[in-house]
Amino acid sequence: MEYLIPEEKIRNIRTYRSQRVWDLMKEHNLDFLYLWDYGNTRYAFDIMPRFHPESDGALMGYLISKEGVVSVLLSDSFEERHPYQAGGLYDPAKPGAVWTPDSIVRSSGSESYMRSVPNRWARLTAEAINANGPGAKRIGFDGILDLGAFQALQALTPNVQYVGMGFEMAKKRMTKSAEELELMEASCEVHNRILWKGMSEVEPGWVDFQLASRMAQLFALEPSVEQHCLNITYSYEPGGAMGMIWSPIGRVFKEGEVISSDCGIMTFGSATTDYGRTRILGETTSKIRDAYEWNIFNCHELLTKIKPGMKISSMVEMFIDAHDKRGMPLVMLGHGLGTNMDEMPQMNPADKQEYDAVLEENMVLCIEPTCVVFDDTHGPQLLWFEDQWVVESDGLRRMAPLSYFDIDDKDLATMN
Repeated sequence: MEYLIPEEKIRNIRTYRSQRVWDLMKEHNLDFLYLWDYGNTRYAFDIMPRFHPESDGALMGYLISKEGVVSVLLSDSFEERHPYQAGGLYDPAKPGAVWTPDSIVRSSGSESYMRSVPNRWARLTAEAINANGPGAKRIGFDGILDLGAFQALQALTPNVQYVGMGFEMAKKRMTKSAEELELMEASCEVHNRILWKGMSEVEPGWVDFQLASRMAQLFALEPSVEQHCLNITYSYEPGGAMGMIWSPIGRVFKEGEVISSDCGIMTFGSATTDYGRTRILGETTSKIRDAYEWNIFNCHELLTKIKPGMKISSMVEMFIDAHDKRGMPLVMLGHGLGTNMDEMPQMNPADKQEYDAVLEENMVLCIEPTCVVFDDTHGPQLLWFEDQWVVESDGLRRMAPLSYFDIDDKDLATMN
């Protein structure tokens, strides 16, 4: 394990996040908060959720009291024991949980499994509620794992009001502490170095699997990286998700085509970064080259106009208008990130925005304006790149800037 900033600052990050979760519980007068989303569990206590090995990856979460994570059996195949406080609170600062396999193993497709798992989860969770907070009246949930399980829990705790808190948790996570920003910036530097190296090595004749394998190898060898995911933004595909193919499928890279790589990583300390670069492979047509350069320069020009207090939808409309005038409609613009690689605020027009966030200092955004250029020689080419930006008092700042292929940074509006 290799931290990118001193461990003291990592502890400050954890303290900051945990306190914000407890503050949220106080704001909403909650006796408990149940978290199963992995971004939320990492945020609250820097711990990963449990996965049930017999249920197609079903995720089992944590029940949080006003003091800590309540240690209860929330997995059908494993039970958690704490030698220092059996059946009590799990203190993340005191690792040492011992996992022992359950004597009962079930198949996720069996009738007995379908009958037993929801009821068992509900029973154990109800027992934990009663044992650690008898008389609990309000419990927050960030989501419902299984409707049957949740209904069974409600039946076992008829005096409890369950409150949806997923949205409130997402809003809480949007702003970052100084230490979080420092860690994310350090993570960006690692990410940039690996992404640039991998993308620079590609030559005509490579198969997209080779690029995916090379990027995965580079990230796997990086000691500070806890997890990574990789999407090769492969090509434009009418009828596909957002008009894009996201996974390598055996495409052979050819001279003059646009290639791209979209990578997300999480470093120790639960900081995520999400970067991507597009590269034109060798000589291409003037139409592709002009569109490639326009997309980058237009993005940086527009981002000089973004200030705190602006709504996300207003920023999106600026990009939509510019792309429509160019004749290259915007496919997508971006998202927020923190302990997840894709979280709020989401960047959509106002009529498609579930929560039209106002930009505040210390928000971190992934800006990835994506569009398509239709070329007679090479066919439709996806133009895409992605950078991480932090909202500051006077505007946006690109975190640990990574250069673009064939573009001089000094010519960018945001660098002047």
